[in-house]
Amino acid sequence: WLFIEKTRYGLIIRAGSRDPEIVRVLGIDVGRVWLLVFGIGTAIAGLSGVLAAPTRAVNPEMGITVLAESFVVTVVGGMGSLPGAVVAGLLVGVVFSMTSLLAPAYAELSIFVLMALVLLVRPQGLFGKAGLMG
Repeated sequence: WLFIEKTRYGLIIRAGSRDPEIVRVLGIDVGRVWLLVFGIGTAIAGLSGVLAAPTRAVNPEMGITVLAESFVVTVVGGMGSLPGAVVAGLLVGVVFSMTSLLAPAYAELSIFVLMALVLLVRPQGLFGKAGLMG
């Protein structure tokens, strides 16, 4: 969040995602910016894989669970909101853990019920802005 919101490079990334032509006219190589963003994203994904590996069994479908949980966190927190992702990640983790303790058979289902409830109350997510992605 600090990198995207508080640095010159973050400003360039945000501007380039909204209007790449204007950024290009200002003399910034948008291709290099996207290469940097892709590289950072790849590094974060690799680190996530390294951190998840000790807690997950290796099988062909091993990414599906992480992908589904990430989707729920993104929807609950709100698209494009890093603080929302942090809060939603904690909330989803607590709901999953508590459901695992009280009713283990419903633990996987509980996070999707949480997502449905949040979408009923706030369709843009907890921290999302209405109409941002439309």
